[in-house]
Amino acid sequence: MVCGLGAWAAQAQAQTIAATGGLSFGAFVASTGGTIAVAPGGGQSKTGGVMLIAQGGTSAAAQFTVSGTATAAYTIMLPANDTVALSDGNNHSMAVNGFVSVPGATGILSIGGTQLLRVGATLTVGNAQAPGHYDGTFSVIVNYN
Repeated sequence: MVCGLGAWAAQAQAQTIAATGGLSFGAFVASTGGTIAVAPGGGQSKTGGVMLIAQGGTSAAAQFTVSGTATAAYTIMLPANDTVALSDGNNHSMAVNGFVSVPGATGILSIGGTQLLRVGATLTVGNAQAPGHYDGTFSVIVNYN
């Protein structure tokens, strides 16, 4: 009779998230104001008097690559409303709210240990918003379940 006692250890990979594409609301004229929404799939829509224009930039959802342990489930935390704004550096700003992602609240890494995460949001444009180039940042947090 042969008996064996072995010990083995498994180590979970650290989970990382890397931005691969920025969120862009495209070019527009504020007019009487309204909103511009960019969906996680990249589609763009507007409300109110905002006029979307083709020149000067296109809209795009933000893209991130989440990496870690193969087939691991993880949760996605997006920014809360009223915490993100775009600024032109001259005391003019616009709020960004309604963040949404694909996958939604949770994701599952592939057998290769990665998954593409797309994020969209809604920009609130003020009546006669000052023209200019507006920038900002936001955080996306991912955690293993």
